[in-house]
Amino acid sequence: MRAHYGFDAPGIMLGLSLGGGAVVALGCVIVALAPGAWRYCGILVALLGAVPMSLGLLMVIYAFFGKVRTREHILDLAKLRGDETVLDVGTGAGLLLVGAAKRMQHGKVVGIDLWASKDLSNNAAATTMRNVMAESVAARVNVQTGDARELAFPDASFDRAVSLLCIHNIEGKVGQARACHEIARVLKPGGRVVIGDYVPTHAYAAAFKAAGLTIVQSKPAFGVALSLMWILVADKSLSPRKDT
Repeated sequence: MRAHYGFDAPGIMLGLSLGGGAVVALGCVIVALAPGAWRYCGILVALLGAVPMSLGLLMVIYAFFGKVRTREHILDLAKLRGDETVLDVGTGAGLLLVGAAKRMQHGKVVGIDLWASKDLSNNAAATTMRNVMAESVAARVNVQTGDARELAFPDASFDRAVSLLCIHNIEGKVGQARACHEIARVLKPGGRVVIGDYVPTHAYAAAFKAAGLTIVQSKPAFGVALSLMWILVADKSLSPRKDT
């Protein structure tokens, strides 16, 4: 049995790839068959179709080649020793969950998700557990159904928090900021959070900063993911912040 971590936003991926490809094909037909100036219209149509088609193909490349690279990069940034308690927010099929568990000697990794199929193909707790069993890390993980905006954990419960392609799926900027505040709340003093997403992470950085965390980085990681990717790293101080 092998682990399978699915395709992120499969409907969008197919829509961009196939829809954009169809528009490119139409443009090529116009160029081949239309007379005179109409050929320039065909070129324009093909170029317009190439944009969504390219984005869709980048999502495919990420699924096959960039996903594991991104996981390892995020976990490297988390600086795991192997004895931490780690929270994976929006665990999906368990990509980060399993990767973190493999780095654990005495620690524990908790993964939460709402299991929305539009966000990931075959997104279900059962899929995650199959991957956990396939990777032989069941003794070091705990998979739960949970909402990032209302984490069911006490304050200062986790040494590390990680998340990949989750927060952008939360509706509304207010909801996304609340998820960031919840992650900050359950993070222990001295802890670190690492977030990867398809969209720029600057708004997340602002929310974490407002929650008292120090932003280490919020920047693109296209070369790592081989696709659109921004990664944020933030640390929680060992001592409470003093407002002046």
